[in-house]
Amino acid sequence: MDYKLERSKRRSLTISIKNGEVIVKAPIDMPTAHIENFIAEKSKWITRKLADYEKKTNALGDITSGADILYHGEFYEIVRTKECVRGKLADGVFYLSDKHIARADADKAIASYLKRAAKTELKAKLDEVSCAVGLPYNEFALTNARTQWGSCDGKNNIRLNWRLVMLDREIVTYVIVHELSHTLHHDHGAEFWRTVEKFMPNYKTVKNRLKSFSVLTGMYR
Repeated sequence: MDYKLERSKRRSLTISIKNGEVIVKAPIDMPTAHIENFIAEKSKWITRKLADYEKKTNALGDITSGADILYHGEFYEIVRTKECVRGKLADGVFYLSDKHIARADADKAIASYLKRAAKTELKAKLDEVSCAVGLPYNEFALTNARTQWGSCDGKNNIRLNWRLVMLDREIVTYVIVHELSHTLHHDHGAEFWRTVEKFMPNYKTVKNRLKSFSVLTGMYR
């Protein structure tokens, strides 16, 4: 089984799956044989996680391949044009300059478009939900987190992943309700989840839907 080994000054041996890659973190002096035995013991778990990742990737294949973009939960075909320089959504398609032929250039242009949208849309949605549920926050900023859709620190500063604008509004609302609930409970205990449910009774269904989009946090980097 292929895997990436990262050794450091640590005591524990861990395995994680990131963007379809098996990452093994081990102490500097741990014997390779011990590491490989541990991987063998976890092989079923690794196989299951890789299969889950492949399933999610296949469902979003037109996004991960660069054929479409996802915006507000809708797929839009990418069409090359000479006139559009920055990227534009119109007529049911996403126009992208034909200068952005290389995948890296195209991804950069798409990310720029989505970030511009996120800067205003997510702030407005956060303020709307904050007012509706009566949970104020301190400061807001966008984040480029690789594994999180949002966060709330001890000072009630909220960060939202700019890629949220790719998802439908119900999911965005759930993430915001989740983070605002952390202004009352800075953990994931029973009281926290009761608060989330109070403001979004169907949160469990939406939370499960959000999991199917986890591969997107690795996009446009």
